[in-house]
Amino acid sequence: MNWEKLRNSCRKRIRNSYNFFISAEDHNRDLTTDLPELNEIKKRSRKRTSINEHLETLFLESLSLKPKLIVELGVGGGESTFVLARVARLCGSLLVSLDINDRSHVSDYSDWVFIQQDDVAFAREFAEWCQKRGIEPRIDVLFIDTSHYFDHTLQEIRAYFPLLAQHAKVFFHDTNLNNFFFREDGSLDIGWDNDRGVIRALEVYFQKTFKEKENFTDFVNPWIIKHNPFCCGLTILEKMAFLNEEG
Repeated sequence: MNWEKLRNSCRKRIRNSYNFFISAEDHNRDLTTDLPELNEIKKRSRKRTSINEHLETLFLESLSLKPKLIVELGVGGGESTFVLARVARLCGSLLVSLDINDRSHVSDYSDWVFIQQDDVAFAREFAEWCQKRGIEPRIDVLFIDTSHYFDHTLQEIRAYFPLLAQHAKVFFHDTNLNNFFFREDGSLDIGWDNDRGVIRALEVYFQKTFKEKENFTDFVNPWIIKHNPFCCGLTILEKMAFLNEEG
């Protein structure tokens, strides 16, 4: 007997049975704002995925920084790429996305660069890569959604944080990952137990313990840390190095 197949089948039955009793979203609600890109994202976020409830947050938090350079680690199905491409278009940003698999088809944004490579290895080449293209090697927005394993995530943190601009934002998805996850709309879906890989890497880096199953806001100089536990968890780090400037 294939126990893994049986377990996955049981998980799907639990999800489907639970969600049967959850009221569906009102798909006729008004999505109109004065920003067409935001309307597109609102529409896309109606489809329940492991990240759909964070798409608007990713868009608005990134847009507020008016980034010049956006780097995305992990493309997957292109949900975050869809959002970040719209931020880039509005701000005239360069969007660079990396994935170990070929995801070159997920976006048609003209200033999108896709690189199929190990992201930690690319970090070592980043300064030279930027120099050859006349790009300032300072990342304003960094989105991380890759393997979700502890060791790899910690390597990413240590490799990419030195490449950040003085004022930057970093987004970590899947910081509250388990066999099942809840969305804020009350629905349930299937995840996987990564042994707290992503949030544990952040704990090691910041030398703090985080309660990832709860909403929280923290400050570890020079970082503002905000966490939403729903939809697999989204943790936003804002680097506020200018708070330490004199004068």
